[in-house]
Amino acid sequence: MSAQNSSYQHKLKQAADWCALLHSDAPTDEDIQAHHQWLNLHPDNQKAYDELTALWGEFNTPDTGLNGRVLNNVLDNKPPKRHGAAKAFLSIALFSGFGLLLNHLGFSGITADHYTLKGQTQTITLQDGSVITLNAQTQIDVEFNDQNRLIRLHQGEVHIDATTNPSWPLVVQTQDTSATALGTSFSVKARGQDTYVVVTESKVKLCYLPQNNCVTGKQGEAMEVEDRYLTGPYPTNPSIRLAWLNHRLVANDISLTVLLESLEAHYPGILMYQSTELSHIRVSGVYPTDNIELAMKMLASDPTIKHQSVANHLHFISLK
Repeated sequence: MSAQNSSYQHKLKQAADWCALLHSDAPTDEDIQAHHQWLNLHPDNQKAYDELTALWGEFNTPDTGLNGRVLNNVLDNKPPKRHGAAKAFLSIALFSGFGLLLNHLGFSGITADHYTLKGQTQTITLQDGSVITLNAQTQIDVEFNDQNRLIRLHQGEVHIDATTNPSWPLVVQTQDTSATALGTSFSVKARGQDTYVVVTESKVKLCYLPQNNCVTGKQGEAMEVEDRYLTGPYPTNPSIRLAWLNHRLVANDISLTVLLESLEAHYPGILMYQSTELSHIRVSGVYPTDNIELAMKMLASDPTIKHQSVANHLHFISLK
């Protein structure tokens, strides 16, 4: 990051603090005077404050999940001694795209044995020689015992190249499923209570544990447990489903909202958009997950989509 961008991001954070204070219904005359003095210190201060104020107005809707009335109620319902904490919450909300900062960065679950945050992937080699690649925002625990090699997937997606040992199976366990390697290469994705498996080599057995129901898929097939229902195996294209291994995301006539939700996990910055406004827009293409600027340019080539960015960190997507 250039020094210029870093300096401007610092001014954006200061502007977020001022927005938080001045929207709190409790600014004093001294606060207002200090705010004017800060604006006059540097032209970028006014620019940053204007941008944050405009965003406040643009995203002050129920669809963002955090509107001005709710934020002001947070401040109003706290005793005076807690005003600073509420102001800090509002400032974080402004600068973090109206989301909780820890969730935005993907810090939930960092007590796991291995984890990745937003915008990260990681490849690890286990003691048996098996290789696991973690997609963004993924958490796993690893437990080797006499019965099996157990990978607990709490969240996210992994691709595994497993060493073959029929007497010591490798099992990936999610909340309600287990995927047992009957060969060497496969992926498992956990999203809430749902589990998705793609077999890239040999075979994998997927079991839905509450019903003790299992199916086996082979190379080029997928299986899933979605809404408590086990389906598959069915043919799939692993190179498309696992394009994230090559820092790509393949969209084939999907909702723009779904695409943005997928891109968010791969980008450490902030994407801001209104889901209901964009959900009816359909998109197709191969989008880079390691170059958000290029991905946004590709989206903005659609004549109906508008993209704006602030300091290459905040990205706003809306309809023209």
